[in-house]
Amino acid sequence: MSWTFEKVDIELLDNLNLNSHEKLIYILICRFKNCKNGINVSNKYLMRRTGIKSEPTLRKYLDNLTLFGLLARHQPNRNRSNNYTFDRNKMQEIIRMNNGKRQRISKSIKQKILSKKVKAEVQQGKVINLKQKVR
Repeated sequence: MSWTFEKVDIELLDNLNLNSHEKLIYILICRFKNCKNGINVSNKYLMRRTGIKSEPTLRKYLDNLTLFGLLARHQPNRNRSNNYTFDRNKMQEIIRMNNGKRQRISKSIKQKILSKKVKAEVQQGKVINLKQKVR
């Protein structure tokens, strides 16, 4: 077995604002800095390597890394791996693209959940559907 190592800035280790998972995620993503096709890492890979159980928790950690200006991520298509960057100019571009995206997604999900609840209530007879024609 051959051993390899990753150089880590001492500032990252001493950063009291980041927890251990955030530091580990940053180090894992840094491993792919020199890839020819850019840094494309899936959430499943990060979750498997860090032991994080839920995607919302992983997103929270990635958001914290973005807030501290350490990296930026962009998901080009649904169910695809994220693109990460450490370049400051690309970071700003990605942040502008992602601005409000999660809020729009959250709003649409809440509307779908509400419509399902209303349909269930109508089927159970607890609520009368006003859109139907009444004779």
